[in-house]
Amino acid sequence: MKYFKTPEFLFEVFGEKQSLLEVCCTIVFALFGSLVVYSVADIRLDNWKSIIAFLLIFDVLAGCIANFSYGTNEFYSQRPKSRLIFIAIHVHILAIAWLLSEPMGSAIMIWGYTIVSAFIVNALKGKSIQSFVAANFMCYGIFLLIYLSLPLWFLMVSIFFMIKVLFSFAVDHFGKHANCSVQREI
Repeated sequence: MKYFKTPEFLFEVFGEKQSLLEVCCTIVFALFGSLVVYSVADIRLDNWKSIIAFLLIFDVLAGCIANFSYGTNEFYSQRPKSRLIFIAIHVHILAIAWLLSEPMGSAIMIWGYTIVSAFIVNALKGKSIQSFVAANFMCYGIFLLIYLSLPLWFLMVSIFFMIKVLFSFAVDHFGKHANCSVQREI
């Protein structure tokens, strides 16, 4: 796969280098997913709250895919402090719940579970068990989401929020061995 240098203002999103395929897939999924969520939720973009919520949902969906990319993974793999900050600032699910009048108690439980799990997974960086632990947390998290009996659209967004922060971001998907092979391709 051929990689290009990402514009500096997009480093936090796509890393320093990215492939056209990964960028296109990220954008297409975020657009498609946003349309699906909003058609299921029947939300109208006729006020500032719903517009901001739409942008946050788009960001959750885009990040869910982008965080699996080599460029984004590598960028944060080399910046452990930035990875911790990124996990900590992810209050999207709380903001979306508030903006669209969903129960804050459920949103707080989803957010708390996701963030604590992501910090634990991140602490396992470099250990072969990291992906396994993340998958376990993800599966238990899905049980939590089902148990909460959320509206379908909020369930969808919550699942992708959990995948984005807990599994696609907190896990170092490529490690040292993959970095060598991708470096040769660039």
